[in-house]
Amino acid sequence: MSLNETIEAGVGKKVALFDEDQPRFGVRGILAGVYLALGTAFAGVVGQVLNPVLPGLGGQVFAALFGLGLFAIVVLNAELATGSMMFMSYGATTRQITWAKAIWVVFMTTVYNLIGVAIIGAALAMSAKFADMDAAHLLSTISQDKLVKSPEGMIVEGMVANFVVNMAIIAGIFAKEVVSKFFAIVPIIAIFVGLSTEHVIANFCVMVITAFSSDPLPAAMSFGSVSINWILVWIGNFIGGGLLMGGVYAWLNKGPAVYRD
Repeated sequence: MSLNETIEAGVGKKVALFDEDQPRFGVRGILAGVYLALGTAFAGVVGQVLNPVLPGLGGQVFAALFGLGLFAIVVLNAELATGSMMFMSYGATTRQITWAKAIWVVFMTTVYNLIGVAIIGAALAMSAKFADMDAAHLLSTISQDKLVKSPEGMIVEGMVANFVVNMAIIAGIFAKEVVSKFFAIVPIIAIFVGLSTEHVIANFCVMVITAFSSDPLPAAMSFGSVSINWILVWIGNFIGGGLLMGGVYAWLNKGPAVYRD
Protein backbone atom coordinates (compact mmCIF):
# COMPACT_ATOMS: atom_id res chain seq x y z
CA MET A 1 0.00 0.00 0.00
CA SER A 2 1.04 3.62 -0.49
CA LEU A 3 1.88 5.84 2.47
CA ASN A 4 -1.49 7.57 2.03
CA GLU A 5 -3.35 4.26 2.14
CA THR A 6 -1.32 2.92 5.07
CA ILE A 7 -1.78 6.01 7.25
CA GLU A 8 -5.44 6.40 6.29
CA ALA A 9 -6.03 2.80 7.34
CA GLY A 10 -4.00 3.35 10.52
CA VAL A 11 -5.96 6.46 11.46
CA GLY A 12 -9.25 4.68 10.78
CA LYS A 13 -8.25 1.70 12.91
CA LYS A 14 -7.00 3.83 15.80
CA VAL A 15 -10.08 6.06 15.87
CA ALA A 16 -12.48 3.11 15.53
CA LEU A 17 -10.86 1.32 18.47
CA PHE A 18 -10.78 4.55 20.48
CA ASP A 19 -14.50 5.17 19.88
CA GLU A 20 -15.80 1.61 20.07
CA ASP A 21 -13.57 -0.21 22.57
CA GLN A 22 -11.82 2.18 24.91
CA PRO A 23 -10.54 -0.56 27.28
CA ARG A 24 -8.64 -2.31 24.49
CA PHE A 25 -7.34 1.00 23.13
CA GLY A 26 -6.20 1.85 26.66
CA VAL A 27 -4.37 -1.45 27.08
CA ARG A 28 -2.53 -0.90 23.80
CA GLY A 29 -1.49 2.53 25.11
CA ILE A 30 -0.40 1.06 28.43
CA LEU A 31 1.63 -1.61 26.63
CA ALA A 32 3.45 1.08 24.65
CA GLY A 33 4.49 2.72 27.91
CA VAL A 34 5.60 -0.66 29.26
CA TYR A 35 7.67 -1.49 26.18
CA LEU A 36 9.38 1.90 26.06
CA ALA A 37 10.09 1.89 29.80
CA LEU A 38 11.65 -1.58 29.60
CA GLY A 39 13.82 -0.51 26.66
CA THR A 40 14.83 2.65 28.55
CA ALA A 41 15.71 0.70 31.68
CA PHE A 42 17.82 -1.80 29.73
CA ALA A 43 19.65 0.95 27.87
CA GLY A 44 20.22 2.79 31.16
CA VAL A 45 21.61 -0.28 32.92
CA VAL A 46 24.06 -1.05 30.09
CA GLY A 47 25.11 2.60 29.85
CA GLN A 48 25.65 2.78 33.60
CA VAL A 49 27.89 -0.31 33.54
CA LEU A 50 30.05 1.15 30.76
CA ASN A 51 30.39 4.66 32.17
CA PRO A 52 33.05 3.84 34.79
CA VAL A 53 35.04 1.77 32.28
CA LEU A 54 34.82 4.22 29.37
CA PRO A 55 33.78 7.59 30.81
CA GLY A 56 31.30 9.42 28.63
CA LEU A 57 30.49 6.39 26.48
CA GLY A 58 27.54 5.32 28.62
CA GLY A 59 25.29 8.02 27.21
CA GLN A 60 26.10 7.04 23.64
CA VAL A 61 25.40 3.39 24.34
CA PHE A 62 22.12 4.46 25.96
CA ALA A 63 21.25 6.30 22.74
CA ALA A 64 22.15 3.31 20.57
CA LEU A 65 19.99 0.91 22.59
CA PHE A 66 17.04 3.17 23.36
CA GLY A 67 15.37 2.47 20.01
CA LEU A 68 14.70 -1.14 21.03
CA GLY A 69 11.67 0.06 22.96
CA LEU A 70 10.18 1.89 19.97
CA PHE A 71 10.93 -1.07 17.71
CA ALA A 72 8.95 -3.29 20.10
CA ILE A 73 6.05 -0.82 20.04
CA VAL A 74 5.93 -0.84 16.23
CA VAL A 75 6.18 -4.59 15.68
CA LEU A 76 3.89 -5.46 18.62
CA ASN A 77 1.25 -2.94 17.50
CA ALA A 78 0.98 -0.81 20.66
CA GLU A 79 -0.19 2.82 20.80
CA LEU A 80 2.50 5.45 21.36
CA ALA A 81 1.28 9.03 21.78
CA THR A 82 4.15 10.62 19.87
CA GLY A 83 3.57 8.33 16.90
CA SER A 84 -0.15 9.02 17.09
CA MET A 85 0.70 12.73 16.82
CA MET A 86 1.90 12.03 13.29
CA PHE A 87 -1.01 9.75 12.36
CA MET A 88 -3.68 12.04 13.81
CA SER A 89 -2.18 15.20 12.27
CA TYR A 90 -2.01 13.44 8.91
CA GLY A 91 -5.66 12.43 9.27
CA ALA A 92 -6.74 15.90 10.36
CA THR A 93 -4.83 17.53 7.49
CA THR A 94 -6.57 15.25 4.97
CA ARG A 95 -9.90 15.86 6.80
CA GLN A 96 -10.35 12.22 7.66
CA ILE A 97 -10.90 13.39 11.26
CA THR A 98 -11.24 16.75 12.99
CA TRP A 99 -8.36 18.47 14.77
CA ALA A 100 -10.32 18.29 18.04
CA LYS A 101 -10.59 14.53 17.65
CA ALA A 102 -6.92 14.25 16.74
CA ILE A 103 -5.79 16.13 19.85
CA TRP A 104 -8.15 14.19 22.14
CA VAL A 105 -6.92 10.82 20.87
CA VAL A 106 -3.29 11.88 21.36
CA PHE A 107 -3.98 13.25 24.85
CA MET A 108 -5.67 10.05 26.04
CA THR A 109 -2.91 7.95 24.49
CA THR A 110 -0.41 10.02 26.48
CA VAL A 111 -2.28 9.24 29.70
CA TYR A 112 -2.29 5.51 28.94
CA ASN A 113 1.42 5.59 28.08
CA LEU A 114 2.16 7.22 31.44
CA ILE A 115 0.22 4.50 33.26
CA GLY A 116 2.32 1.83 31.54
CA VAL A 117 5.55 3.65 32.39
CA ALA A 118 4.47 3.99 36.04
CA ILE A 119 3.78 0.25 36.29
CA ILE A 120 7.28 -0.63 35.08
CA GLY A 121 8.90 2.15 37.13
CA ALA A 122 7.32 0.78 40.31
CA ALA A 123 8.29 -2.80 39.44
CA LEU A 124 11.91 -1.92 38.64
CA ALA A 125 12.25 -0.07 41.95
CA MET A 126 12.08 -3.50 43.59
CA SER A 127 14.66 -5.06 41.27
CA ALA A 128 18.32 -5.67 42.06
CA LYS A 129 19.57 -3.59 39.11
CA PHE A 130 18.00 -0.42 40.52
CA ALA A 131 18.39 -1.14 44.25
CA ASP A 132 21.48 1.08 44.62
CA MET A 133 20.47 3.83 42.19
CA ASP A 134 21.47 7.31 43.32
CA ALA A 135 21.73 10.82 41.90
CA ALA A 136 24.96 9.88 40.08
CA HIS A 137 23.31 7.07 38.09
CA LEU A 138 23.11 7.60 34.33
CA LEU A 139 19.30 7.81 34.33
CA SER A 140 19.37 10.27 37.24
CA THR A 141 21.85 12.54 35.50
CA ILE A 142 19.82 12.39 32.29
CA SER A 143 16.73 13.42 34.29
CA GLN A 144 18.64 16.26 35.94
CA ASP A 145 19.91 17.56 32.61
CA LYS A 146 16.41 17.55 31.12
CA LEU A 147 14.87 19.42 34.05
CA VAL A 148 17.28 22.36 34.01
CA LYS A 149 16.73 23.27 30.36
CA SER A 150 14.97 26.54 29.52
CA PRO A 151 11.25 26.44 28.61
CA GLU A 152 11.96 27.49 25.03
CA GLY A 153 14.69 24.86 24.85
CA MET A 154 12.24 22.16 25.95
CA ILE A 155 9.77 23.15 23.23
CA VAL A 156 12.34 23.40 20.44
CA GLU A 157 14.11 20.20 21.44
CA GLY A 158 10.71 18.53 21.70
CA MET A 159 10.05 19.52 18.10
CA VAL A 160 13.37 18.06 16.99
CA ALA A 161 12.98 14.83 18.96
CA ASN A 162 9.55 13.89 17.65
CA PHE A 163 10.46 14.97 14.12
CA VAL A 164 13.19 12.33 14.32
CA VAL A 165 10.91 9.74 15.97
CA ASN A 166 8.42 10.05 13.14
CA MET A 167 11.20 9.86 10.58
CA ALA A 168 11.74 6.41 12.08
CA ILE A 169 8.03 5.55 12.11
CA ILE A 170 7.54 6.54 8.46
CA ALA A 171 10.70 4.63 7.55
CA GLY A 172 9.24 1.65 9.41
CA ILE A 173 6.05 1.93 7.34
CA PHE A 174 8.08 1.77 4.13
CA ALA A 175 10.09 -1.21 5.45
CA LYS A 176 8.03 -4.36 4.95
CA GLU A 177 9.94 -7.06 6.84
CA VAL A 178 10.56 -7.15 10.60
CA VAL A 179 14.35 -7.18 10.13
CA SER A 180 14.25 -4.21 7.77
CA LYS A 181 12.00 -2.36 10.23
CA PHE A 182 14.64 -2.93 12.91
CA PHE A 183 17.37 -1.33 10.83
CA ALA A 184 15.03 1.46 9.73
CA ILE A 185 13.93 2.36 13.26
CA VAL A 186 16.67 1.74 15.83
CA PRO A 187 19.53 3.75 14.23
CA ILE A 188 17.25 6.72 13.47
CA ILE A 189 15.96 6.81 17.05
CA ALA A 190 19.58 7.00 18.25
CA ILE A 191 19.78 10.43 16.59
CA PHE A 192 17.32 12.16 18.91
CA VAL A 193 18.59 10.36 22.02
CA GLY A 194 22.24 10.99 21.21
CA LEU A 195 21.47 14.69 20.68
CA SER A 196 19.77 14.78 24.12
CA THR A 197 16.59 16.25 22.69
CA GLU A 198 13.21 15.98 24.39
CA HIS A 199 10.57 13.27 23.86
CA VAL A 200 7.71 13.29 26.33
CA ILE A 201 7.20 9.52 26.63
CA ALA A 202 10.95 8.95 26.86
CA ASN A 203 10.99 11.60 29.60
CA PHE A 204 8.19 9.74 31.36
CA CYS A 205 10.40 6.65 31.32
CA VAL A 206 13.62 8.26 32.51
CA MET A 207 12.01 10.44 35.17
CA VAL A 208 9.53 7.89 36.54
CA ILE A 209 12.25 5.25 36.92
CA THR A 210 14.42 7.87 38.63
CA ALA A 211 11.59 9.01 40.91
CA PHE A 212 10.85 5.45 42.06
CA SER A 213 14.44 4.26 42.43
CA SER A 214 16.93 7.09 42.99
CA ASP A 215 17.96 7.92 46.55
CA PRO A 216 18.55 10.82 46.77
CA LEU A 217 16.59 12.32 43.90
CA PRO A 218 18.36 14.64 41.44
CA ALA A 219 18.49 18.20 42.78
CA ALA A 220 16.23 19.61 40.06
CA MET A 221 13.52 16.97 40.40
CA SER A 222 10.27 18.27 41.89
CA PHE A 223 6.61 17.86 40.98
CA GLY A 224 6.54 21.33 39.46
CA SER A 225 9.70 20.99 37.37
CA VAL A 226 8.68 17.58 36.05
CA SER A 227 5.16 18.78 35.19
CA ILE A 228 6.47 21.82 33.30
CA ASN A 229 8.90 19.64 31.36
CA TRP A 230 6.24 17.15 30.35
CA ILE A 231 3.73 19.83 29.27
CA LEU A 232 6.20 21.88 27.22
CA VAL A 233 7.82 18.84 25.64
CA TRP A 234 4.38 17.45 24.72
CA ILE A 235 3.62 20.70 22.89
CA GLY A 236 6.98 20.60 21.11
CA ASN A 237 6.48 16.96 20.19
CA PHE A 238 3.06 17.70 18.70
CA ILE A 239 4.51 20.47 16.56
CA GLY A 240 7.55 18.47 15.42
CA GLY A 241 6.09 15.01 14.95
CA GLY A 242 2.49 16.03 14.29
CA LEU A 243 2.46 19.22 12.25
CA LEU A 244 5.95 19.06 10.72
CA MET A 245 5.88 15.35 9.84
CA GLY A 246 2.24 14.25 9.72
CA GLY A 247 0.93 17.53 8.34
CA VAL A 248 3.76 18.01 5.86
CA TYR A 249 3.62 14.45 4.53
CA ALA A 250 -0.17 14.76 4.15
CA TRP A 251 0.41 17.92 2.09
CA LEU A 252 3.17 16.30 0.04
CA ASN A 253 0.89 13.43 -0.84
CA LYS A 254 -1.82 15.72 -2.14
CA GLY A 255 0.54 16.64 -4.98
CA PRO A 256 0.90 15.07 -8.44
CA ALA A 257 0.02 11.35 -8.37
CA VAL A 258 3.31 10.39 -10.01
CA TYR A 259 5.25 11.63 -6.98
CA ARG A 260 3.09 10.43 -4.09
CA ASP A 261 4.64 8.07 -1.55
